Amino acid sequence: MAETSTLARPYAQAIFNLAHANNTLKTWSDTLALLAEVVADEAMIEIINNPDVSSEQTVSLIVDICKDNLDEQGINFVRLAAENDRLQVIPHIAQSFEAMCAEEGGSIEAQVISAYAVNATQKKSITEALKKKLGREVTITSKTDKSLLGGVIIRAGDIVIDGSVKTQLEKITHSLLS
Repeated sequence: MAETSTLARPYAQAIFNLAHANNTLKTWSDTLALLAEVVADEAMIEIINNPDVSSEQTVSLIVDICKDNLDEQGINFVRLAAENDRLQVIPHIAQSFEAMCAEEGGSIEAQVISAYAVNATQKKSITEALKKKLGREVTITSKTDKSLLGGVIIRAGDIVIDGSVKTQLEKITHSLLS
């Protein structure tokens, strides 16, 4: 995952700089969201990974699918991603781009991973605590992971707060074995 983020960040940064300079952040946001959806489709993944299909054919197919929703810069981006074997990284590029846009706007998206569903009151408490800690608006998304046993893991940008029971037990086990 970290490797994919590392690959995606320079592309996202370049697109963000271009979009910011041209005042086209919304256009690029829409373009990247569409491209991310297209390249994440199972049939498209098979085509991208098929050695018998050239990158030019793949680019042509993606451009045909996205027809009226890609301008010349969008088409050039698809070509560049294909030439550098980065088509499958586009969803991560889109995610990184959105994070940059949110940061520019003074907000950040945080992901809360918990063993059980987080209710509205808990979301509100977490949002307020993160807002105070980070000094900006926070948007929360949540997902469940039963393997955590209890507690939460919060990811906001580069910050990770791991308060899961699983991690606490692992730390205790490690200290007992050391």
